[in-house]
Amino acid sequence: MFHVTDCFDAAYLLNAKMNRYLVDASAHANHVIVVGSGICGSTVAAMLAQSGLKVTVIDAVAAHKGHIAAALTPVISSDDNPRSRLSRLGARLADRYWRDLQAETGVRFGSACGALQLQRPDGSKRAQDLKAQAEVFAQPHWARWVERDQASELAAIELPRGGIWYPGGWLIQVPELIGLLQATPGVQMMFCEVNSIERAGQGWLVKDVKGNPLAQGDAVVLANAGDVTGLLKRSGFEQAVSACSRLAALHRLAGEITLLPADRLRGGPSCIVGGDGYVLPAIDGWCVSGGTYVRGAQRAECTEMGIRTNIDRAGQLLGLSPEIDRYQNLPGWAGWRAVLPGRLPAIGQIPSMPKLWVFTANASRGLTWSVLGAMLIRDALTGQKISIGELDQRMLSAIEP
Repeated sequence: MFHVTDCFDAAYLLNAKMNRYLVDASAHANHVIVVGSGICGSTVAAMLAQSGLKVTVIDAVAAHKGHIAAALTPVISSDDNPRSRLSRLGARLADRYWRDLQAETGVRFGSACGALQLQRPDGSKRAQDLKAQAEVFAQPHWARWVERDQASELAAIELPRGGIWYPGGWLIQVPELIGLLQATPGVQMMFCEVNSIERAGQGWLVKDVKGNPLAQGDAVVLANAGDVTGLLKRSGFEQAVSACSRLAALHRLAGEITLLPADRLRGGPSCIVGGDGYVLPAIDGWCVSGGTYVRGAQRAECTEMGIRTNIDRAGQLLGLSPEIDRYQNLPGWAGWRAVLPGRLPAIGQIPSMPKLWVFTANASRGLTWSVLGAMLIRDALTGQKISIGELDQRMLSAIEP
């Protein structure tokens, strides 16, 4: 899979399990099919096309329609574990890519507004001492504790508590980013439902629900979130799913966001404010509030309970009681999160399935993983060495399927 240099010692490279991270010239592809048009699938498509490959993106619908904004908020840990380091790396790579993309195209789709993770009130579930965590983490240029007054100043709105300040947080207007990525020369969009894939010579054939061929390419990247394992099983590749140490545990959770009138939130914060849920800076007079997780849902949909939850969370984070009466008339968006235990993505080639890649299980951090995953897949499918020097053995092992 990945051609790794300078990351592992010779003994590690001889380990049979991890030899899947090596790639030879036969891995090179000229035409790549990406199944899934979300943030990660579109980023993969754009990056492959920017490298000179032909790319076809296939999805049943336009992903994230109505999802006006989302946030990239980094993750830290006291021991700076692989998840923390991967998150930081992903955030840095995304920051660089997005800044360059905005500069090159002149299209503004986001801003590095920073993010605050507020300390939860005493007695709250999953409450951690964020001040102690930030002090042990000891990288103040990346994450530092701020008291209530400073947090309020950073957010330009009075906040009830202090928290951790992440200068690297980004606010992203999702439809604008996805639209720009999909408009990359070399990317072709097809809005059809993919039902199965099958080998076709040295490449792959993608078919619809009636068994009709949709596209044929040298390689396939499955970036269709929670349906990755379903698609593999419908295609007769149950053993391939079982052969993956992590992918078999993939499941999905529904969630929704609610758009709240900024004037009911004192104009809203100037940065991302998170804790139990999150509130985003205003876009066109609306602040996004979200963070709901629904287990066992049959459909991803906006509900009165979800709207009330998002209103309550916004009020708790901003220390106010928003007077919003017309719950059912508030706009919002609902979707699925693909999740694996440990909340790390699965990025890599399916064992014994040449040029069949997956990029899934992004949970609620697709923005964080999008550029990192796209770079890994690009490097492999163009026959290059991994261009991300910070990756090490534990980090790569943590995200393999």
